[in-house]
Amino acid sequence: MITSCAPSKEFLLKRSSSIGIENGYIRVLIKKMDSRVMLFSKSRMKITEIDNREIKYNCKGRKIYFYPEKLKKSILIESWGSPICVDGKYYRGAIKLYNVLGKIYVINVVSMSEYLYSVVPSEISSSWDIEAIKAQAVAARTYAFYHFMKRRSMYDLDATINFQAYKGISVESGITKRAVDETCGKIVIFNNKPILAFFHSTCGGKTSDDKYVWNGDDKIYLCEVGCDYCKDSPHYQWKDKITLYEIRQLLKKRYGAVGIISDIVFRKKSGRICSVIIRHKNGNVRMTGNDFRLLFSQQRVKSLFFSATKVRDGLILHGHGWGHGVGMCQWGAKGMAEKGAGYKVILKHYYRGTRIIDTLRTRYARR
Repeated sequence: MITSCAPSKEFLLKRSSSIGIENGYIRVLIKKMDSRVMLFSKSRMKITEIDNREIKYNCKGRKIYFYPEKLKKSILIESWGSPICVDGKYYRGAIKLYNVLGKIYVINVVSMSEYLYSVVPSEISSSWDIEAIKAQAVAARTYAFYHFMKRRSMYDLDATINFQAYKGISVESGITKRAVDETCGKIVIFNNKPILAFFHSTCGGKTSDDKYVWNGDDKIYLCEVGCDYCKDSPHYQWKDKITLYEIRQLLKKRYGAVGIISDIVFRKKSGRICSVIIRHKNGNVRMTGNDFRLLFSQQRVKSLFFSATKVRDGLILHGHGWGHGVGMCQWGAKGMAEKGAGYKVILKHYYRGTRIIDTLRTRYARR
């Protein structure tokens, strides 16, 4: 069984400049590799076996290569004075390596603030109004803290848009770091628990109730909200054509024997596609609207807020917005900020019935 441990006491003492959640270390899966992984630091780098704390390397200035077939034990890599380079990309904090069924799992152990220094500019433009960026910082912190509380055995979230984008040091900027620092410790809660703070690019005029997008718990604070603030988004309106052949090929990859398509039925709730029935020669495929959207690239079916017109070889889609439509509309946050709204007003608009608390003043522990 694979277990996890915290970085060394020396590492924690070196980096413990704050309290509360900002002193919590979040574990981010940045890579799964079935080939070699290269690590490097310009400063001293120490490699320790996690299980027995045996130091295997303690030096500086060398590139270290790890191969799946040679990595028998889980290890911790730490550096002092410089970030750690992983295959050409630099990260703050420490790195853990695990061998999981022949793949190297590369996990970045980093403080919450340092994690957000990269997430915020990865998710929102650094050129936007500071209040919109602060709203993004608090939403991203809340989202990370929600997953931090889940107690996953190896990592808390990954670095992709499956959770929220995390690209290392290269994307950091002064304005986004300022937004993170000036909202330090702030999270959004509902019923005294951190919310699942979903966000998306553009809602197209109104956000979506989460129950119409995903199966599962209906979260009261993720309800439909009117939004008159995202009209400047380049994705506010869009148009695309998808062919029946294209749909069939995508379905065959997922479901196998899909015959020639005879009909597609879209069912809507509050203007958004919530379910899809695709009738074909060999039967029917039933799927959620969001699963249908995710069949295509992000640039194609941009949202579930669309109407479809049938043509001879496919469908013409006329849509609004980009993304799943749940939670905070980022372009809406931009528009609200430009009209003078502060980040707290923005967050409370999109996450209804919530409160914003300062975890630096609240004893908030992982449960």
